[in-house]
Amino acid sequence: MGVGISRWRLAGSVAAGGGMGTLAAQGLGRTSALHRPDAAKQWIDPHGVETLGHEVRAALDHAGGNGLVAVNIMVAISHYHELVRSAVDAGAHAIVTGAGLPMDLPDTVGDADVALIPIVSSARALRSICRYWEIEYGRRPDAVVVEGPKAGGHLGYKEEQLDDPAFQLESIVPQVAEIARSFGGFPVIAAGGIWDAADAARMADHGASAVQLGTRFVATAECDVHPHYKQLMVDATADDLVVLRTPVGMPGRVLRTPLIERFLNKDFDRFKCHFRCLSICDAPKVSYCIADHLIAAAEGDPDGFYFAGVNATRVQGIETVAAILDAVDPP
Repeated sequence: MGVGISRWRLAGSVAAGGGMGTLAAQGLGRTSALHRPDAAKQWIDPHGVETLGHEVRAALDHAGGNGLVAVNIMVAISHYHELVRSAVDAGAHAIVTGAGLPMDLPDTVGDADVALIPIVSSARALRSICRYWEIEYGRRPDAVVVEGPKAGGHLGYKEEQLDDPAFQLESIVPQVAEIARSFGGFPVIAAGGIWDAADAARMADHGASAVQLGTRFVATAECDVHPHYKQLMVDATADDLVVLRTPVGMPGRVLRTPLIERFLNKDFDRFKCHFRCLSICDAPKVSYCIADHLIAAAEGDPDGFYFAGVNATRVQGIETVAAILDAVDPP
């Protein structure tokens, strides 16, 4: 949901409805020209540190004192610590962080009154985080997101694990919940392939306290992304979902476009690295700049890079955030 998708209007609307709306910090500086009149801002604030503060405050204002506003910040992103501090200073209620183990996150936030929520794909990862935080900082996570392989975007699994029953939420949520209980008990949030109240109830039966949705919120009136992205979701079929390895070395689930077809055929364009936005990206050795193509998608370029989860095929039209929250809340 990063790079221009989950911004202040969507996150603030989810919070206004009583949920925890999550801003995505990735790519904010370079996509700010889509939402702010000073187009040059995308070059003045390339890593989005200042822009993130604006987004958090706008989301909080839009929420009107309801719900919670969180910020998702990838461990692997450049200027990670500066982004965390920007979100905290702006008043975010929670920091949600994955794409690496956030071992020093408690040190970065210090004594700030903010919830710390790591994202994991296994019980082993959560155990490592809990042990280290407890020893080094005397702190435990306030919640944990466990993301399964049906999610959109980058997936924390090997390609051969994506359809393996041992790595589906039904298997890993109980394992993660057991680790959470062993460290005093904190909420487990199931993510990846969640659509409605039936999914939420099923995850609750496996030990989850809450669920997280991404894909379904893209095709909402409140989502800030370009209408073309939303329409691709509406039109998506099973054949339109593709998993390919991205420059960061992980499989990613995307919607099929002519660009993706070329990439699947190893037909890549030359590119210039603008900002080294990911600390794990070795630009001279990768085949294409994923950030450039994600920004193109946010701008509505038909040849962009459109992340989507498996539930993209269930999107039938543009919804409202309120309607989704009603559909997901178990009776």
